[in-house]
Amino acid sequence: MEEAGYIEKPQNIIIETDVERKLSLNDLRKECLRYVREHFQGKAFTNKSTGREIKVSREGIGEWKMKSKTREQIVSIKILDQLLENSTFDHDFPDEKGRQNIENFSYFTSRCMVNETPYMAIITVKTTKPYGDKYYHHYLDDIKIEPRSGAAPTLAG
Repeated sequence: MEEAGYIEKPQNIIIETDVERKLSLNDLRKECLRYVREHFQGKAFTNKSTGREIKVSREGIGEWKMKSKTREQIVSIKILDQLLENSTFDHDFPDEKGRQNIENFSYFTSRCMVNETPYMAIITVKTTKPYGDKYYHHYLDDIKIEPRSGAAPTLAG
């Protein structure tokens, strides 16, 4: 949408570049790791629905790197800022290991589009007593499309 010289950037959408498509899975992970360290590590993003400030740490990036097994999951880290800012709070879950410095884990959801496929991003935020809310990990869940309607879900909601 263009208004008074401002072009609105589509939210929560990422498509691999031509260069990225040619990379092996491991090289794509390395490239996206470089990107996330440069653009997000050490920064905080405010979630619009809760007002919570979520920090991106090396630990959270490490969890993403270790658990990301698909191209879509790997590339989705490049919209981490948008996912953290635009997601909706879903629920809290206690730390089952009973660690003293962890209050709980909060789960957020956000629709996104990766390589033209709709997903629901499930974002985990670790709330720690000394450091507050920290991005812990996210994964992409397939969105089921109703067979009769033939309409893909929108990113709203």
